[in-house]
Amino acid sequence: MKKALVAHESPWYQRKPRGSVVDEFEPAIRAVLAEFPDMPTTVIMERVGWERGRMVFFERVQQLRPLFQPVDPASQTEYQPGELAQCDL
Repeated sequence: MKKALVAHESPWYQRKPRGSVVDEFEPAIRAVLAEFPDMPTTVIMERVGWERGRMVFFERVQQLRPLFQPVDPASQTEYQPGELAQCDL
């Protein structure tokens, strides 16, 4: 009670984050994706030894996969100044 009266803020309860069951498998998932970025998620599940539900695992792989995908060269068009011009007649 005295702590609450002396404190500059009102007391509040905050739970510690629990994490996810996939957290311990994330390093293995990252290792597989680094070598084979297009591998199907079901195969990744087998490789890392996942034996639980699919949705949590699929969501984590969906978050991680873009980090390991190679950049599409067609989407990176760069022009030097003066290299491209447009003339309308």
